[in-house]
Amino acid sequence: MRTEGNTSRCFMGVLFLLVGAVSCATVPELKVNYRLPPKSEALQSKRVVVGFEDARASKDLMGRGAKKEYKNFTGNITYSLARDDEPGFRRGAYKVPSLFKDVFQRRLIYLGAEVVPNKEYGDVELRIVLKELLLDLVKVDLVKKKWTVTMSYEARIIQNGEVLVTQIISGQGERVKVVGKRDADKVMGEVFKDLVNRLDVPRLFQQARLL
Repeated sequence: MRTEGNTSRCFMGVLFLLVGAVSCATVPELKVNYRLPPKSEALQSKRVVVGFEDARASKDLMGRGAKKEYKNFTGNITYSLARDDEPGFRRGAYKVPSLFKDVFQRRLIYLGAEVVPNKEYGDVELRIVLKELLLDLVKVDLVKKKWTVTMSYEARIIQNGEVLVTQIISGQGERVKVVGKRDADKVMGEVFKDLVNRLDVPRLFQQARLL
């Protein structure tokens, strides 16, 4: 009887470990593939700080429909970066503030600017104020569903504590759900890349009379 009891406990222990392993392996990822626009020297010699402010009413990345598909979602976005004609490479899992700061820092570097860590070393700040970023899954009819992404942010050029110029960028996209979450990643990446690259940073500097 003692042997059977030990065997039973061992079996339950192994089963518990297997269930735990499967649970860890199925943590869903939300992916963003971002491609930088072409290089230029438009901001050469400019020393710029990149700031970020999360002004979203809700910090949730998922709407009600998307949450049902992304159970146990961590809130991180798996971010990949592509330059020029390269296929791109995975940067890692980022929280929203880190993702936006990294992307806009790289945009500035590609425009010839020097990105500095804080205002003591910079001539000007590019601050990104995120207004909305939401993925959802909504019904189209009794059978069909579609992924939707809505994103909005305000870009501010700030010097010596004064906001010199602002621009609001917003947009949305959608894709019919076919299988799994692949189309969610596609529409998220498309909207993110389009809206980040839509901001004409050199023009903002010109409007602020910094060029």
